[in-house]
Amino acid sequence: MFDGGINIRNYQKILIFLGILILILLNYFVVFPYLLVGSPEPLFYIDNNDLQNHEVTVEVFDSHNESIFKGTYELAPDEHIAQPKSLWLLLRWSMPWSKGKYTYFAEGEYEFKVILDGETTDTCRTLPHAWSSVVIDIDKTNNSDSSMRIRVITV
Repeated sequence: MFDGGINIRNYQKILIFLGILILILLNYFVVFPYLLVGSPEPLFYIDNNDLQNHEVTVEVFDSHNESIFKGTYELAPDEHIAQPKSLWLLLRWSMPWSKGKYTYFAEGEYEFKVILDGETTDTCRTLPHAWSSVVIDIDKTNNSDSSMRIRVITV
């Protein structure tokens, strides 16, 4: 019965409808891609293919040049690590809308700054994506000019 006050049943129906709509959108943008492609790639890989230990510092900057990750790793010869993406980054990079307009995952390029043994610095810029990853290969025994190579892989 409605006596000029708030009709609770209508609000319950609206809340249930909105809840179902949110679940459908989450499934479409978050769950469905995971089912098609699989789990997301790590934020980056570091592969020490050298015969010596190395210290590697990786800092990641977003498109506004704000640091969103920084880590330092000690790697033994033939050691490999994978740094997973945080849940915050995965959600941020999985939502297709940014500032009211449709964009593919996230705006702008992200920069990966890599410092090897406190002296060699290299950078890599890439578009953020849940299924792409930056690979840092360290190999001072190769014949190239640089002791590390940075590349991007996408599934």
